[in-house]
Amino acid sequence: MTSRLDRLLLLLDTGSSTSVRKTAAKQLAQLAAKSVISDVAVEEDIKTNRHQSSLGDPSSWAELMAVVARIIPYLHSKSYETRNAASNALSQIFSLVPVWQPSQSSPLNGKEKSEEQCAVPEFPSFSVQELILQGKLLLASSGKEFIKPTGILSSSAEVKKARKEAMGRLGLEFLDEAGDEMELEKELADSAQQDADVEMENPPKIEEPSPSVSPMDIVVDTKVKEPSPSRSATPVPSPSTATSTVPDADISALSARERNRLKRKRKPGNTAFVAAPPPQSSGAKYNAAPVGGAANKARLVATEDKSTNNSRMSSPSGTNGSSPEKVVIDPTKGGAISPKAAQQSKALEVNPGQWVWDGVVKVLEVDLFSAAWEVRHGAAMALREVLKVQGKCGGMKDGESTEENDIAHERWCNGLASKLLCVLVLDRFGDFVSDQVIAPVREMISQTLASLLLHMPRRSLVHVHSILLQMIRQDFPIPCAKMSERGSKADAASSHIWEVRHAGLLGVKYEVAVRSDLFEASFNDMKQEDDTHVSGKSILRDVVDAAILGLGDRDDDVRAVAATSLLPVAQHIVEQIPESLDQILIVLWHCLSDMKDDLNSSVGAVMDFLGKLVTYDRVIECLGGDTVALPLSTLAPSLFPFFRHTIPNVRLAVVKTLDSFMNVPTLPRDWVSSSFLRLLFQNMVVEERQDVRDASLVAWKTALSILAETPGRMNDTITQQHILEWYAMMMTPLGVPIDPSAFFHPSLANEGDAPVERHNVDKNMLAQDQSLITVEVTLRARVAAATAMSRLIFSWSEDLGVTDELFQPILLHYVDSTSMLQKFLAAIVSEEWAKLYSASFPKTLLIEKSVLAQQLSTKTLAALQSNPPAAYHEMALTLSRIHADCIALLHSFASDCKLPISSIPFLGNEIDITGSKEGCFTIETANKAVGPMYNQLKDRLGRTKKREVSIIADKRNQVVASIERYIEVKGLHDIRVAAAFAASFVAFKSTPDKVSPVVKGLMNGIKNEENIDLQTRSAAAVASFIEFCANHNIAQPPDKIVKNLCTFLCQDIEQTPTFAYTRKTLQGILSFQASSTDSGVRNGKFGSKGEKPDARKADEASKSRLSRRGACLAFAELSTKFGPRLLSVIPNMWQSMVGGLLSACASDSPDKSDALIEKQYGQDVIDSLSVLEAVVPALHEDLWPKLVEIYPMVALALRSRFAIMRQCAARCFATVCDVMTADAMQYVVETILPLLGDPLVLSNRQGATELIYHIVQKLDIKALPYVIFMVVPVLGRMSDLDDDIRSTATNTFASLVKMVPLEAGLPDPPGFPEELLKRREDERQFLTQLLDGSKVEQYNIPINVKAELRKYQQEGVNWLAFLAKFQLHGILCDDMGLGKTLQSICILASKHFERAERHRQTKTPDTVHLPSLIVCPPTLTGHWYYEILKYVDNIRPVLYTGNARERNRLVSKLKSFDVVITSYEVVRNDIASLEEMNWLYCILDEGHVIKNAKTKLTKAVKCIRAQHRLILSGTPIQNNVLELWSLFDFLMPGFLGTESSFNERFGKPILSNRDGKAKNGEAAALALEALHKQVLPFLLRRLKEDVLNDLPPKIIQDYYCELSDIQKYLYDDFAQSQARLSAEDAVKSTTAKGEKGQQHVFQSLQYLRKLCNHPALVLKDPEALATVMEKVKGQTTGLADIQNAPKLLALKQLLTDCGIGASAAQSSTDLGKSELVDVPESSTGAFSQHRVLIFCQMKQMLDIIETDLFKQHMPSVTYMRLDGGTDSSKRHAIVQTFNADPSIDCLLLTTHVGGLGLTLTGADTVIFVEHDWNPMKDLQAMDRAHRIGQKKVVNVYRLITKGTLEEKIMGLQRFKLNIANSVVTQQNSGLSSMDTDLVLDLFRRTTEEEDAAAAAKKKAKEAAGPVSQKNVLQGLEDLPTEDEYQGLDVGSFMGSLGR
Repeated sequence: MTSRLDRLLLLLDTGSSTSVRKTAAKQLAQLAAKSVISDVAVEEDIKTNRHQSSLGDPSSWAELMAVVARIIPYLHSKSYETRNAASNALSQIFSLVPVWQPSQSSPLNGKEKSEEQCAVPEFPSFSVQELILQGKLLLASSGKEFIKPTGILSSSAEVKKARKEAMGRLGLEFLDEAGDEMELEKELADSAQQDADVEMENPPKIEEPSPSVSPMDIVVDTKVKEPSPSRSATPVPSPSTATSTVPDADISALSARERNRLKRKRKPGNTAFVAAPPPQSSGAKYNAAPVGGAANKARLVATEDKSTNNSRMSSPSGTNGSSPEKVVIDPTKGGAISPKAAQQSKALEVNPGQWVWDGVVKVLEVDLFSAAWEVRHGAAMALREVLKVQGKCGGMKDGESTEENDIAHERWCNGLASKLLCVLVLDRFGDFVSDQVIAPVREMISQTLASLLLHMPRRSLVHVHSILLQMIRQDFPIPCAKMSERGSKADAASSHIWEVRHAGLLGVKYEVAVRSDLFEASFNDMKQEDDTHVSGKSILRDVVDAAILGLGDRDDDVRAVAATSLLPVAQHIVEQIPESLDQILIVLWHCLSDMKDDLNSSVGAVMDFLGKLVTYDRVIECLGGDTVALPLSTLAPSLFPFFRHTIPNVRLAVVKTLDSFMNVPTLPRDWVSSSFLRLLFQNMVVEERQDVRDASLVAWKTALSILAETPGRMNDTITQQHILEWYAMMMTPLGVPIDPSAFFHPSLANEGDAPVERHNVDKNMLAQDQSLITVEVTLRARVAAATAMSRLIFSWSEDLGVTDELFQPILLHYVDSTSMLQKFLAAIVSEEWAKLYSASFPKTLLIEKSVLAQQLSTKTLAALQSNPPAAYHEMALTLSRIHADCIALLHSFASDCKLPISSIPFLGNEIDITGSKEGCFTIETANKAVGPMYNQLKDRLGRTKKREVSIIADKRNQVVASIERYIEVKGLHDIRVAAAFAASFVAFKSTPDKVSPVVKGLMNGIKNEENIDLQTRSAAAVASFIEFCANHNIAQPPDKIVKNLCTFLCQDIEQTPTFAYTRKTLQGILSFQASSTDSGVRNGKFGSKGEKPDARKADEASKSRLSRRGACLAFAELSTKFGPRLLSVIPNMWQSMVGGLLSACASDSPDKSDALIEKQYGQDVIDSLSVLEAVVPALHEDLWPKLVEIYPMVALALRSRFAIMRQCAARCFATVCDVMTADAMQYVVETILPLLGDPLVLSNRQGATELIYHIVQKLDIKALPYVIFMVVPVLGRMSDLDDDIRSTATNTFASLVKMVPLEAGLPDPPGFPEELLKRREDERQFLTQLLDGSKVEQYNIPINVKAELRKYQQEGVNWLAFLAKFQLHGILCDDMGLGKTLQSICILASKHFERAERHRQTKTPDTVHLPSLIVCPPTLTGHWYYEILKYVDNIRPVLYTGNARERNRLVSKLKSFDVVITSYEVVRNDIASLEEMNWLYCILDEGHVIKNAKTKLTKAVKCIRAQHRLILSGTPIQNNVLELWSLFDFLMPGFLGTESSFNERFGKPILSNRDGKAKNGEAAALALEALHKQVLPFLLRRLKEDVLNDLPPKIIQDYYCELSDIQKYLYDDFAQSQARLSAEDAVKSTTAKGEKGQQHVFQSLQYLRKLCNHPALVLKDPEALATVMEKVKGQTTGLADIQNAPKLLALKQLLTDCGIGASAAQSSTDLGKSELVDVPESSTGAFSQHRVLIFCQMKQMLDIIETDLFKQHMPSVTYMRLDGGTDSSKRHAIVQTFNADPSIDCLLLTTHVGGLGLTLTGADTVIFVEHDWNPMKDLQAMDRAHRIGQKKVVNVYRLITKGTLEEKIMGLQRFKLNIANSVVTQQNSGLSSMDTDLVLDLFRRTTEEEDAAAAAKKKAKEAAGPVSQKNVLQGLEDLPTEDEYQGLDVGSFMGSLGR
């Protein structure tokens, strides 16, 4: 759990975004809850409810509490995000674990129960008054925090003490029970006694820094504590367990980066003490320092003011204070670590049978009273979470009766509630958010209190309620000194403390929200026996009174809370105490009229409450009645000032509130006045927000209908002046500031008050500054205003003559205006008026009734028929700019080129946009100026002045561009005006003599209008026009319009490609190719030469997109208007839409239709498909059956040989599926999916694949019910021969697979036949297997494997067999030691056997013998070879290694072997010969070697052709997700898209988030989440923890190394030497029993043994070294090079597999750390997954490992060392430190010291670099790691040098045999008991071939007859090693006594 826990905690604190922190919190919770939930799961089988749990197994709860204890300190962080994340993590933990419930004893009978037991628990005596008068306030922080350091709260006694002290400090002693005193002293004494026992040290001297600190105050503890700047009595942890006393390690000397590194490295171990608070700030007065010698107790020492540069005070792992107990460790450097003893705290544990969270709550209670607001806030957050979920049984105990538990629970509730209320009264911390006070602590405490109220008995609830009321009322005298500043300035009237009132109201607000049951009828009727009964009604009255008091408060924030506190109970108030409504309403109005400025935050709250009240009839009656003190007529206008309030929600609320008043017929409406209408109209013109505008329009309509009800009222209310002002506002041209003088500003000021300051919210809108307000927003506002004006014209009078008279001059004036905007808006006003009239009087025509309408209709038609005006008023400014530019251009010939000024033509002084005045500058003049005039002047220069002319030419180009833009804008204006006029004409419904001008105006609007709102208006007008034609039987225009619309749809070549360009492309899947090349284009990679796409093309493309959008809008409008009648209204529409398909695809075979397509119909078919794709979504569902007719035609196009046809058909059909999912998908499943498997026709497979690709992209979640049908056929295509199909299928599969888990609970898709549904079941089963490795069906291994497979190994083989069966490929990334090699060998041997069997039976070509290839790191080739020989007999392996010559000899024979084992380097060098061959399996061991796609090695590996591809990797590849791309590119090319698209989607977000600062941390987290879902089915990873029950306690594996060249040379040299001969003589001679002879043999063996470890151990003489170096050619490096010592190489490989010590160089090339929380990090980040003990016999070997391996090659490894040289007094400390600090990777030991009964359960991997002759010693050493307390499986690796005496002595069989009968007796300990030839064999080095021959011989011999089994070489145990005597000196003896 170590590394991951620490990393998750780090992310809680430093996650770059909330989503990352959330994910971290979630995973922390899962990690923590795992220990408990697994227990619960076991119980569950015995049919108990999962959501109840008694304590169960205390150790698993202790584990959970250990994690909780690690999270709690983060609640003290200064950073809100960190506190929030920590409380989130706790919340998730509380929710995940079952709710604790006490086990019940039988209920006692009343008789036996004493009175005392049944007594109702008292609520602690609690007086708000006393608290206010005596209590010390809790502010943001207080200066007292530096007086006392507090130790760790290492036991519940200390928690109690800390709480008592905190209470005392605040004057709250009355809250703690008196009985505590004695217990506390006793408990503390006990715990102190235990401390002393544990330590066996002298008790500490305690120096008193000041008389106020009693010795009891300083907590006796072994942990040294840094007092925090922000807290006093709080549980405090120690951040570092892995460090020791170095007197002057002053951290302030480090750079910020080093400090951060240090912070990361020094993570607390996972023990249940609460970790460190923020470190000391430089201003701290006292610092903790160790006292006297080894006793590291805390004492206080005053510090000088050292300025320490604190980077982040709040970080819980902060280490910036200058604490003398720290050792600086730079995690990137690694290195040795010194020890420190640690003692764990047990503050969170509770006695068995108690409520399990009691300890947590007690610790948090202490924090509630902290001086730092952040700590209070954090504690409240966490308490809130625990109470919410787990508070139901607080205070209860196991085995008590229900009644006793209820009373205990009530007592507990009372105690906790009283503490929360105290904090509410005393807290004074406030902060501001925009304009509102936020009291984070009070708000959070109120929520916590509410969580407690959820579980509170009614009695206690009433108590709490009464205290909250006391806080609000404060009806007792308060001395001025206690007032806060805000209160004290006020007069005597406000004799209360506003913060306390604020807090009380907050409490009430949450109380009524969570316990609304109090006010329900059932509660009111209840009669309770006890006298405390208070009816719900009276509580409700109290709440209302309190709120009324609050609403009348002078303080705005109090008012805001008061209003919100009534919201939850509005209904109850109306129903139960209607009599109070009057009073409430008066107070609310008073509140509103009293607002002093625009930023009063309470307005919104008050409005919301008012709005809610107005929905009740009782309230309306109340408002309408005469009895009410303030009638609505005076009330409503008091809301007017809020119309243009700064806060948008207030603006919305006021309009809605007033609208709701108007909609109640019984309410007075005399307040609907001109002021009201002016405000509404202003809203429409200047409001930016759509919702406020819409609401204003609705209110406007209501108001006008009210005015129209009373004859003459409209005239009286709205004067002509108003109308003119409104038109003037609305018609202000774009870009010209609106004149505010006509605006109505209601005033808030009461008589005699100073005018109110207001913020002008409409400044930007009034200024019409187009850089701040877009034209779209302005136009929307103006169109809304125009709609309002049309409503006014319509409502004005029933007599249309009156209306005409008033509005005629205005409207006609604007229609004839020169301004584009004025013409356009006048047209909209006319159109909307006509529409309103038609809707109300469908039978009559407006033009027949109204002269004005007739005139408007005529004018608009005339304008459409004539040419557009020369220019518009809006363009004058641009023209004057062009005028100036032209003059400057021509004059530069005079100034720069020195032409005479007289030769420069005169362009006129004035501009004239209409082009009617003589001698003025017009756009024509401008064209002449840059054309003929310019050329004339240029020609006069001849060839001189080249440089000047080129400068002038540049100027000219700019002017030409301006002129072009001017003309373009003019065109757009023409279109806009013509479209509006045409729409207006259509609305008046008069019949034109020629329709074409009208149609043209509308169609141009649809085709070219950029503003989507106006485009939609044109589309609606087209629909109206077609309706008009249909009603008048004008047949031709509708058909023509629809044809044109279809053409518009086909103009966008992205959507409707050109057949002529693409007809040559037959192969491939265009959609997929396009999507994968997109990202390249987006990144600005244009053509090969880097030229940008032609601007004109881009322009055309955007225009064609516009016309497609417009046509889509038009079809949508048509469909809305005609619905199911559409095709009958426009009979030719169907032909226009699908004509191409009908012509070409009505045949029955793809070939016939392809012929027609090629000959003439190609483009028509594409057009039809494109039109269908656009129109289908708009069609009415009654027309869908018509679409079913064309399914077969689209399907035919899908099978076309033209790639472009397939693409268009796929896109079209996917849209059909999206619209009519049930029908279309059934057709797909029945008709098109089978095409996926068509082996003969490639285009069928391509078309079907492309369709599925589009369906998955388009339907997304709608496709869920059909996912199951699609997955398997798509999966089959992932190994298609065609690259495009393979890539598309892989990509589609990746999307489908994510949906599978969601599919399970859905109902059957409608209309599917039975057999299809049956098929779904089979496919679902297949998918379950795919997604969940454990569900895969059992695979029976057909051959004999000489090993018993464990359950999970069998499951692994099942999974591998499943992959093989479906031609899939995957990554097996089991944890190290779980037997990946064995699982691979099983599947390999089985598949070879099955293939051979099939070949024997069928002799078909697809079963011929193929060899398999295993590629692994060079250190593992031998290992694989021997493992294959060891486990299976049916396959013949060969090692394809060695130098090039040796390999060349083998190459030709490789095919005759079954398995070829080689290394990555060999593959890279020999790829030419290897890629020629076909392989059955290609297995990459340690496959993450190919993580970098660019290297030669990776490219070579990817050239290998194999039917089945497997990657094995023990280190999870998730270290860096980007590496996955390369791995999957080997397994399933295309599965993760192209590298660039993968990079775009995953690489960039992750890279940009590397430093954790990027804003897109969550993008990274989400991307990774998606990726994991996608690759999940092809990864199988089991951790040891997961398969624990399957595993033996230890897994012992031998790891063979070959000798290096030097070693071979020396070994052979010895074999020929004199020493060997004399040793052999000694063995052979019969006097061998003589001591001297034995001595001789041992010396020789010792020499060889050292040689196997490292040549440096035997080559000590420089001359000898030089000779050897010469002999061994090519050996240039020194002896220290690890290439000379294969054991060091092997050790490095093993450590790397454990995730330890990846070198800094490696990690920097990695693409940044993964942000996803569940990704085990690379060892450089947090800690590795495994921790290792490395045993050697000799100290020199440890030295070599330390210097040659760690320091040279693995600098980031952190390690400690324990050997004979270690001071024996420190040994225990080293062990403790190693166990407690998960950041230490390795412990180096010698077998003799390490075997001394130490417990090293911190490690889970043991590596023996060398071995003891006596296996018992190795066994003991191994058991260091493997003993009680070890929760993990222990892996033991023994490094053995192949073919040397080591292998012969240490054969695994012998080792196991000795484990079995490890009784070492005297008889079998002499050399005499050993075969002579065996002893002699020890001196020879053997090769593999000889070993194999020997083994065969031995087998034969075993078969022949039994041989007596002798314990080989047992006697060698007596050989003393050199270190054994090192401890035997006086110094170390004295050290062990502690002297």
